[in-house]
Amino acid sequence: MKHITALLIKFVMTAIVLEIVLYMLTELRFTSILYIAAAVTILAYIIGDLLILRATNNTVATIADVGLALATIYMFNFLWNATTISFTNALICAVVIGVGELFFHKYVSNNVLEKSKE
Repeated sequence: MKHITALLIKFVMTAIVLEIVLYMLTELRFTSILYIAAAVTILAYIIGDLLILRATNNTVATIADVGLALATIYMFNFLWNATTISFTNALICAVVIGVGELFFHKYVSNNVLEKSKE
């Protein structure tokens, strides 16, 4: 249940950022932006939050999440022929998502990841 709650929080945060930024800067529709948000959420949660955050710290995991978000958002240009997301638009989205990730990682560290017994 902890992972479902964390995934929902991350998805809502990512979707809001992408809806605002991509809707203003591109001609993408609501549903297309939600697909991108779902892809970013799933990849960044598995790789950035469960693997990298667990092994390192908040700063490293946030930088990794920004890179993952940038690559995933920009990659949709090559998956959908009609998508026109510039590198700058993808970078703006990724940086804004990264700011949210700083706070989200604190939540994940305190509420989702198991504390090591030393």
